[in-house]
Amino acid sequence: MDDPTVWELAARITLAVGLGTLVGLERESRNKIAGVRTHALVALGSAVFAIAGAYALTDRDATRVAAQVVSGIGFIGAGAIVRSGGSVTGITTAATLWVAAALGMVAAFGLYGVAVTSGVLTLVVVAAFGRLTPMLLWRRRHHFELTYRAGFGTLAPLFGLVSEAGGQVKDMQMSEEDGVRTLQASIAGTTRSLFERALETMAERDEVLAIRLDRAIGAVARCRFA
Repeated sequence: MDDPTVWELAARITLAVGLGTLVGLERESRNKIAGVRTHALVALGSAVFAIAGAYALTDRDATRVAAQVVSGIGFIGAGAIVRSGGSVTGITTAATLWVAAALGMVAAFGLYGVAVTSGVLTLVVVAAFGRLTPMLLWRRRHHFELTYRAGFGTLAPLFGLVSEAGGQVKDMQMSEEDGVRTLQASIAGTTRSLFERALETMAERDEVLAIRLDRAIGAVARCRFA
Protein backbone atom coordinates (compact mmCIF):
# COMPACT_ATOMS: atom_id res chain seq x y z
CA MET A 1 0.00 0.00 0.00
CA ASP A 2 1.35 3.41 -0.96
CA ASP A 3 2.15 5.90 1.76
CA PRO A 4 -0.42 8.68 2.22
CA THR A 5 0.29 12.02 0.62
CA VAL A 6 1.33 15.08 2.60
CA TRP A 7 -2.16 16.49 2.18
CA GLU A 8 -3.77 13.34 3.55
CA LEU A 9 -1.46 13.39 6.55
CA ALA A 10 -2.32 17.05 7.08
CA ALA A 11 -6.01 16.14 6.98
CA ARG A 12 -5.44 13.47 9.62
CA ILE A 13 -3.66 15.93 11.89
CA THR A 14 -6.45 18.45 11.38
CA LEU A 15 -9.03 15.84 12.30
CA ALA A 16 -7.07 15.02 15.45
CA VAL A 17 -6.96 18.68 16.47
CA GLY A 18 -10.66 19.08 15.73
CA LEU A 19 -11.65 16.14 17.90
CA GLY A 20 -9.36 17.28 20.71
CA THR A 21 -10.84 20.76 20.48
CA LEU A 22 -14.39 19.44 20.84
CA VAL A 23 -13.52 17.49 23.96
CA GLY A 24 -11.61 20.49 25.31
CA LEU A 25 -14.60 22.76 24.73
CA GLU A 26 -16.75 20.55 26.92
CA ARG A 27 -14.12 20.58 29.69
CA GLU A 28 -13.58 24.33 29.47
CA SER A 29 -17.34 24.96 29.59
CA ARG A 30 -17.21 23.39 33.06
CA ASN A 31 -14.19 25.49 34.10
CA LYS A 32 -11.87 22.50 34.35
CA ILE A 33 -8.12 22.84 34.70
CA ALA A 34 -7.45 21.52 31.17
CA GLY A 35 -9.47 23.11 28.39
CA VAL A 36 -9.48 23.64 24.63
CA ARG A 37 -5.80 24.35 24.07
CA THR A 38 -4.57 21.51 26.27
CA HIS A 39 -6.79 18.88 24.67
CA ALA A 40 -6.11 20.15 21.15
CA LEU A 41 -2.36 20.10 21.74
CA VAL A 42 -2.46 16.62 23.27
CA ALA A 43 -4.38 15.31 20.25
CA LEU A 44 -2.05 17.16 17.86
CA GLY A 45 1.10 15.90 19.56
CA SER A 46 -0.17 12.33 19.61
CA ALA A 47 -1.02 12.52 15.91
CA VAL A 48 2.39 13.89 15.01
CA PHE A 49 4.19 11.23 17.02
CA ALA A 50 2.02 8.50 15.50
CA ILE A 51 2.66 9.75 11.96
CA ALA A 52 6.36 10.01 12.66
CA GLY A 53 6.44 6.45 13.94
CA ALA A 54 4.38 5.09 11.07
CA TYR A 55 5.80 6.97 8.08
CA ALA A 56 8.85 9.08 8.92
CA LEU A 57 11.14 6.71 10.82
CA THR A 58 13.26 4.22 8.92
CA ASP A 59 12.21 1.23 11.02
CA ARG A 60 8.57 2.43 11.05
CA ASP A 61 7.79 0.91 14.39
CA ALA A 62 4.50 2.71 14.99
CA THR A 63 3.55 0.54 17.96
CA ARG A 64 6.66 1.57 19.88
CA VAL A 65 5.93 5.26 19.36
CA ALA A 66 2.27 4.78 20.31
CA ALA A 67 3.29 3.04 23.53
CA GLN A 68 5.55 5.95 24.46
CA VAL A 69 2.73 8.42 23.81
CA VAL A 70 0.42 6.48 26.13
CA SER A 71 3.09 6.49 28.85
CA GLY A 72 3.92 10.16 28.40
CA ILE A 73 0.34 11.39 28.53
CA GLY A 74 0.10 10.01 32.05
CA PHE A 75 2.30 12.84 33.32
CA ILE A 76 0.00 15.47 31.85
CA GLY A 77 -3.08 13.70 33.17
CA ALA A 78 -1.59 13.52 36.64
CA GLY A 79 -1.25 17.30 36.62
CA ALA A 80 -5.00 17.65 36.15
CA ILE A 81 -5.78 15.68 39.32
CA VAL A 82 -6.10 17.87 42.41
CA ARG A 83 -6.45 16.65 45.98
CA SER A 84 -8.17 18.95 48.44
CA GLY A 85 -8.64 17.61 51.95
CA GLY A 86 -10.46 14.31 51.63
CA SER A 87 -11.70 14.87 48.08
CA VAL A 88 -10.01 14.37 44.71
CA THR A 89 -11.00 16.27 41.58
CA GLY A 90 -9.83 16.28 37.98
CA ILE A 91 -9.96 12.54 37.36
CA THR A 92 -12.45 12.92 34.50
CA THR A 93 -10.33 15.65 32.93
CA ALA A 94 -7.25 13.42 33.20
CA ALA A 95 -9.23 10.69 31.45
CA THR A 96 -10.32 13.03 28.64
CA LEU A 97 -6.67 14.02 28.09
CA TRP A 98 -5.83 10.34 27.77
CA VAL A 99 -8.70 9.88 25.31
CA ALA A 100 -7.57 12.97 23.35
CA ALA A 101 -4.20 11.28 22.86
CA ALA A 102 -5.96 8.16 21.60
CA LEU A 103 -8.11 10.21 19.22
CA GLY A 104 -4.98 11.82 17.83
CA MET A 105 -3.35 8.46 17.19
CA VAL A 106 -6.31 6.79 15.46
CA ALA A 107 -6.79 9.88 13.30
CA ALA A 108 -3.10 9.81 12.40
CA PHE A 109 -3.35 6.17 11.35
CA GLY A 110 -6.20 7.02 9.01
CA LEU A 111 -8.93 5.27 10.99
CA TYR A 112 -11.39 8.04 10.30
CA GLY A 113 -14.53 6.16 11.27
CA VAL A 114 -13.01 5.01 14.55
CA ALA A 115 -11.73 8.51 15.30
CA VAL A 116 -15.06 10.26 14.66
CA THR A 117 -17.10 7.60 16.46
CA SER A 118 -14.75 7.68 19.46
CA GLY A 119 -14.89 11.47 19.55
CA VAL A 120 -18.68 11.49 19.54
CA LEU A 121 -18.85 8.82 22.24
CA THR A 122 -16.38 10.79 24.36
CA LEU A 123 -18.58 13.88 24.18
CA VAL A 124 -21.66 11.80 25.04
CA VAL A 125 -19.93 10.31 28.09
CA VAL A 126 -18.52 13.55 29.53
CA ALA A 127 -21.49 15.77 28.66
CA ALA A 128 -24.51 13.52 29.11
CA PHE A 129 -23.45 10.97 31.71
CA GLY A 130 -22.67 13.68 34.26
CA ARG A 131 -26.30 14.81 34.14
CA LEU A 132 -27.73 11.31 33.83
CA THR A 133 -26.02 9.82 36.89
CA PRO A 134 -27.71 12.10 39.48
CA MET A 135 -31.08 11.39 37.86
CA LEU A 136 -30.53 7.65 38.24
CA LEU A 137 -29.21 7.99 41.78
CA TRP A 138 -32.11 10.23 42.79
CA ARG A 139 -34.38 7.23 43.13
CA ARG A 140 -32.03 5.62 45.64
CA ARG A 141 -32.52 6.88 49.17
CA HIS A 142 -30.35 6.26 52.19
CA HIS A 143 -32.17 6.48 55.51
CA PHE A 144 -30.36 7.57 58.65
CA GLU A 145 -30.86 8.71 62.20
CA LEU A 146 -28.61 11.31 63.83
CA THR A 147 -28.58 11.83 67.60
CA TYR A 148 -26.80 14.92 68.92
CA ARG A 149 -26.78 17.49 71.71
CA ALA A 150 -28.70 20.66 70.86
CA GLY A 151 -27.17 24.10 70.65
CA PHE A 152 -24.11 23.42 68.51
CA GLY A 153 -25.44 24.31 65.05
CA THR A 154 -25.19 20.70 63.90
CA LEU A 155 -27.63 20.72 60.99
CA ALA A 156 -25.88 23.38 58.88
CA PRO A 157 -22.64 21.37 58.58
CA LEU A 158 -24.68 18.23 57.89
CA PHE A 159 -26.57 19.87 55.04
CA GLY A 160 -23.33 21.30 53.68
CA LEU A 161 -21.58 17.91 53.65
CA VAL A 162 -24.56 16.22 52.03
CA SER A 163 -24.69 18.95 49.38
CA GLU A 164 -20.98 18.51 48.65
CA ALA A 165 -21.67 14.81 48.12
CA GLY A 166 -24.33 15.72 45.56
CA GLY A 167 -27.31 14.79 47.70
CA GLN A 168 -30.28 16.44 49.41
CA VAL A 169 -31.90 15.78 52.77
CA LYS A 170 -35.49 14.53 52.45
CA ASP A 171 -38.35 13.52 54.75
CA MET A 172 -36.97 15.06 57.94
CA GLN A 173 -38.46 14.27 61.33
CA MET A 174 -37.09 15.79 64.53
CA SER A 175 -37.60 14.95 68.20
CA GLU A 176 -35.93 16.30 71.35
CA GLU A 177 -35.66 15.13 74.94
CA ASP A 178 -33.51 16.61 77.73
CA GLY A 179 -31.44 18.65 75.28
CA VAL A 180 -30.74 15.67 73.01
CA ARG A 181 -32.17 15.81 69.51
CA THR A 182 -32.82 12.94 67.15
CA LEU A 183 -33.06 13.60 63.43
CA GLN A 184 -34.59 10.95 61.20
CA ALA A 185 -34.28 11.64 57.47
CA SER A 186 -33.26 10.21 54.13
CA ILE A 187 -30.71 11.31 51.54
CA ALA A 188 -31.37 11.26 47.80
CA GLY A 189 -29.16 12.01 44.83
CA THR A 190 -25.82 10.55 45.97
CA THR A 191 -24.06 7.22 46.36
CA ARG A 192 -23.86 5.36 49.63
CA SER A 193 -20.07 5.63 49.75
CA LEU A 194 -20.15 9.43 49.41
CA PHE A 195 -22.91 9.69 51.99
CA GLU A 196 -21.00 7.50 54.45
CA ARG A 197 -17.96 9.73 53.95
CA ALA A 198 -20.08 12.74 54.89
CA LEU A 199 -21.33 10.95 57.99
CA GLU A 200 -17.76 10.07 58.96
CA THR A 201 -16.99 13.78 59.04
CA MET A 202 -20.12 14.44 61.12
CA ALA A 203 -19.07 11.70 63.53
CA GLU A 204 -15.99 13.72 64.47
CA ARG A 205 -18.10 16.51 65.97
CA ASP A 206 -18.17 16.54 69.77
CA GLU A 207 -21.93 17.00 70.07
CA VAL A 208 -22.82 14.02 67.84
CA LEU A 209 -23.74 11.02 69.99
CA ALA A 210 -24.79 8.37 67.50
CA ILE A 211 -25.57 7.75 63.86
CA ARG A 212 -27.76 4.93 62.63
CA LEU A 213 -27.64 4.17 58.91
CA ASP A 214 -29.83 1.70 57.03
CA ARG A 215 -29.60 -0.87 59.81
CA ALA A 216 -26.06 -1.83 58.75
CA ILE A 217 -23.88 -2.21 61.85
CA GLY A 218 -20.49 -0.50 61.80
CA ALA A 219 -18.41 2.06 63.67
CA VAL A 220 -17.09 5.46 62.72
CA ALA A 221 -15.07 7.52 65.22
CA ARG A 222 -17.20 7.82 68.35
CA CYS A 223 -20.49 7.23 66.54
CA ARG A 224 -22.41 4.12 65.76
CA PHE A 225 -23.98 3.06 62.49
CA ALA A 226 -26.79 0.57 63.19
